[in-house]
Amino acid sequence: MAQKEYEGQSTVRDIAFIAFKHKRKMLITFCATVLIVTVGSLLMTPVYRASSKILVKFGRENIYMPAVPGSSGSPQVLVDPLGAERVNSAVEMVKGQKVVEAVIEKLSVKSVYPQLVSDDNSSSRQSTLNDAIRLFQRNLSVQAVKRSNLVEVRFDHANPVIAAKTVNTLIDTFVEHHVTAYREPRNYDFFSEQVRLLAGKLKASESELSAFRISHDISSLQDQKTTLLKQISEIEVALAKVKADLAENKGKKEALQDSRGSQTGGPRLGKETDYNPQAMATIRTKITELRLKEAELLNRYSETNTFVVNVRREIEQAEQLLAREEMTYHDKDARSLDQSIQALKQKEAALRESLAASRGRLNSIAAVEMRFIELERQFKLNEENYQLYVRKMEESRISNAMDTEKIANLSVVEPASVPITPTRPRILLNIAVSVLLGGLLSLLVMVTADRLSHTFGKTEDIEKRLGVPVLASIREMEA
Repeated sequence: MAQKEYEGQSTVRDIAFIAFKHKRKMLITFCATVLIVTVGSLLMTPVYRASSKILVKFGRENIYMPAVPGSSGSPQVLVDPLGAERVNSAVEMVKGQKVVEAVIEKLSVKSVYPQLVSDDNSSSRQSTLNDAIRLFQRNLSVQAVKRSNLVEVRFDHANPVIAAKTVNTLIDTFVEHHVTAYREPRNYDFFSEQVRLLAGKLKASESELSAFRISHDISSLQDQKTTLLKQISEIEVALAKVKADLAENKGKKEALQDSRGSQTGGPRLGKETDYNPQAMATIRTKITELRLKEAELLNRYSETNTFVVNVRREIEQAEQLLAREEMTYHDKDARSLDQSIQALKQKEAALRESLAASRGRLNSIAAVEMRFIELERQFKLNEENYQLYVRKMEESRISNAMDTEKIANLSVVEPASVPITPTRPRILLNIAVSVLLGGLLSLLVMVTADRLSHTFGKTEDIEKRLGVPVLASIREMEA
């Protein structure tokens, strides 16, 4: 016979007929499915889930963040743009192998997964530890709670006490690991050593500055500088006056030398007479009178006249006397000028020496002042560095104290408690699912059995499939 083909013409009556035809198979399938699931759920080892929630607060680990007042005096609101990243980092750290391995080592593999412990050889212990870590990570669930800074930690185990203890140990281990991860090692020792070194440098620079101040009398340094500047100014004025006097005397000497050179042609009245005594002025007056008398005599007599010749002889004698006198006093004035020039030169040299000495002392004071400024600057720099490292050392000390007390930006909001009811198996839910699954499998068995059947169940099927009328039918005999 041809197999039956189900088309869209099937009615509810046909379906009911088929279901009634295969009712035994459907009932067996349904009951078997429900029974297997129910028995499996009852025989399954119960699994308990312990959970805890961690609050990841604002702020970097181990940083002391005082409240910063706003401009209006109200507390300043700090915006945290990295909250999601910090929560995700916490999630990854909790699930990390290092934390999980530390938890298993604290609790021991035997207490958490006793079924994994076989013998005591070292290779087996390492293998057992690796198996325990993998199993632990499969039973561990860590996820961030949406729209919050909370991290939820869940752990499944057959023993509810071990489940709760494991979660709490995991949280404690994570906090320790979190603190260690953000801690900069040996900061306090480094800053302490730097403070000790800088304290020595500061003390040495302070002693050097104090000794330099006392040895050079820095308190009166400005007064000394003012006095020297005044002395230099006075010396420069005196030196300028000496130079002027020296130039004047040199000029006079040159004038005397010029006048002496002109004496070969006879005495002449000139500037050099300013250096002659009163007698020479009298001689010149006498010569003038004789020349006037000569002129008067020439008006009356001839040049050969005895009176004219006598007057001219007297004029000649007077001029010769004047020349001798002028020569004598000219040399005397020249020697006097030489002495004055020599004295002025000596005074100029003394003034120059004094000026150089004063300027040298002024330069020494300037050098002392520059050295003092340098020492003072070095002292201030050492003091600033010392104070900076003292502050850093104190911050590091506080950080170490916070590390010791495990103060972190983490808070356990809900510590794990011992669960009362298991999370698996959920018997009622499994039974409900088995009922639904059994019904679907029964329908599948019905359809499959009807498609695999080679018999006709109704006369209409015979007439439809074979195209011949049914003349009679025999009722199935019951045993």
